[in-house]
Amino acid sequence: MIDCQAVINDVRTRLSRLVGSSFVAVLLFGSLARCEADDRSDVDLLVLHTGLNKIDRVRRRRAVYLAVSALLHDYPLTIIDMDINEFLNPGIITPLLLNIYWDAVVLLDRTGKLSEFLERVRRRIIESGLKRVKDGRAYYWVLPKPLERVRII
Repeated sequence: MIDCQAVINDVRTRLSRLVGSSFVAVLLFGSLARCEADDRSDVDLLVLHTGLNKIDRVRRRRAVYLAVSALLHDYPLTIIDMDINEFLNPGIITPLLLNIYWDAVVLLDRTGKLSEFLERVRRRIIESGLKRVKDGRAYYWVLPKPLERVRII
């Protein structure tokens, strides 16, 4: 196992130098956020932005990756990006997004509101009866009642 907190602190410090008013926040998720990382683990990041959805998706993702990887060049990275409004008000919550809501560690937050938002969503996940199950190294979610619609946001 690696020293998760040391890596998280290092990544947070480096990301504090992320420039550009479009970059609103960066969340860590995955094995490092859960402190289950080992030497083969990557750093999973969700970059939240505003005003970039007008750019072609491929060009936008490349630009986001280049901006973040320039600061974290010595870490293996998985970077996904999302408009902050989609994150705060998603049409559909995918299992990946549900995992991010549950595991996220806020590394950068220029809104000052994401920690509170995540706490509220996590409370709603618990109240809704959703259960996360670990299966080996993977996780999946179980609905309180099969095919029942659950609202957490």
